[in-house]
Amino acid sequence: MATPDKLIELLTGKVFKVRGQAVVLDFDAAALYEVNIAVLHKTVTRHSQRFPADFMFWLTQEEWKQVADEISPGLSAVKKLPPLAFTNGGLFMLSSVLKGPRAAQVSVLIIEQLFSYKNII
Repeated sequence: MATPDKLIELLTGKVFKVRGQAVVLDFDAAALYEVNIAVLHKTVTRHSQRFPADFMFWLTQEEWKQVADEISPGLSAVKKLPPLAFTNGGLFMLSSVLKGPRAAQVSVLIIEQLFSYKNII
């Protein structure tokens, strides 16, 4: 059985601070959900009404350069198009629009993490 700590382990080193928010970049979100990045982008576009600006946004070139340099110096020169950034709400929403067992598993991990500090019953 997966534990809330598993989600933290999966996201370690993949969370960045952009515009004062903790975000996960689209390529890391695709890896987390085990989907192709093109599938992730198509799904987000198809369900755009579920992703308001506080759930997801495109990084500017300047933001991308700063984050890319944290990941690997020179990355922004190789991958020129800035990625999408997903906030906590965006990551959770991805669980509801992506299909498959991995999306369900990540959704469970997120919910367990949210409630791990309380006993609900």
